[in-house]
Formats: sequence, C-alpha cells, structure tokens
Amino acid sequence: MGSEQGSKSRVTLWQSDKPEIIPGMAVVDCHTHSYFSGDSNTSIEQYCQEFEKSELTHAFITDHQSISAYPLLAEALGPRIICGQEQRVAEGEIIGLFLSQKIPSGLKLADASKAIRDQGGIVYLCHPLDEHRFSVDFGALMSALDNGYLDAIELYNSKSPAVNSHLEELGREFSVPLLGGSDSHVASAIGSSGAIMPWFDSPSSFLEAVRNAVPFGCYCDPRKSWPLQVVPPTSS
Repeated sequence: MGSEQGSKSRVTLWQSDKPEIIPGMAVVDCHTHSYFSGDSNTSIEQYCQEFEKSELTHAFITDHQSISAYPLLAEALGPRIICGQEQRVAEGEIIGLFLSQKIPSGLKLADASKAIRDQGGIVYLCHPLDEHRFSVDFGALMSALDNGYLDAIELYNSKSPAVNSHLEELGREFSVPLLGGSDSHVASAIGSSGAIMPWFDSPSSFLEAVRNAVPFGCYCDPRKSWPLQVVPPTSS
C-alpha cells in the first residue's frame, strides 16, 4: 500500500492495487450515493454514465435514509444495481444490502442488524473506526463482532483518508469478510473502491462469494459542485 500527497482536490493518500480481473468474476462497489442522499450531487443520469465507464459489474446504491434511487437506476442498469441503504444508528452508521424496504430510523446497531436480516438483507458495516465521521468506534465494533451482528466490514472506503489495519486483524480473527466501497458522493468516484469476488445473483450466493472477496481501493474524495437542479427529498 503506497502513500502519496498532492495539491489537487482528488489526491491519492492511500491505494491498494486492484487485482487482475478474471473473466466471470464480479467487480462490486458496495457503497455508493445519489442525490437522494441530500449530501451528494450525483443525478441518476450521471450515476449511470459513470457506472458504464467503470469496470464494475455490480454496485449497491446505498443512499442515506432512502431507497428511492434504486428503481430509477434499476430501470437503466438492470440487475447490475442492487438496493441498499446507509442508516444512522445509535453507535454510528450501518448499511443494509439487498433490501426491499427501508431500515427504520432510531435503532441501535443490534436492532438495525435484525431489521436488515429479517427482510433477507445483509449487514455491512461502513467506515468503522473513522474518527472524521459518525462511525462505529472500537468498543461498539467489538460488541457487534462478539454478538454476530455483522456479515461484512468495509476495509476500504474512498472518503477515508487512511486505512485502519485493525480491521484486517479483526476480519481474520472473527472470519468476517472485508469489502470496499467508494462512498461516492460525486459521480466520478464510483468504482474507486470495491471488491472482486466470484459471481453472485442473490443474497445467499453473495454471502458465499464474499468469503473469497479481494477488496481494492484508493482515496478518492473529489470536491462537490452543486449545479442548479432540484434535489429529491430524502424521506422516501
């Protein structure tokens, strides 16, 4: 993992090289946003354009407190886009993957984990231990691991200025897969972090595939520009 700094808004503070993509493997960005998040400026059209330019085979759309972008993106991208949601819980933030309905608000991590799994979803812990954001801290992370609340952990997040090596150690200790997500709030960041894994077509096959996932990523947090556009409400 290299280290490099520069003066541009899109600099590389860290980078983990992407493994060779073998035909038939899935290349997945597990954490992306559209302007339904409220703090992202990525329109549906921009999202689709960047997805098509990337090497991704799949992406989870994981807007804050909203799953409204999913049907719009699915109309254009089909099964390559998968419904998720990033939700604030008492201890930090958590993501549900393969969702069919919103995660309720005002929950603790344990209850959010149950709510995600009750609808057949997968519990993905985003940017844990990141002190620059509202993230699950070490104590809450250990409690979640001890109690089996997590299905996967985000090792690489493109908005995080550093990668915490403790996550690799904990992933091995608790046999929890480590993945990557761009956390893209700007369209050009889509695909900057993710994971390469065997092909999947369902939550159960995804859980099998992530056992052999290889995460990749780099720091990529471009500055947002705000064009004159109507930003959708985040309540749905």
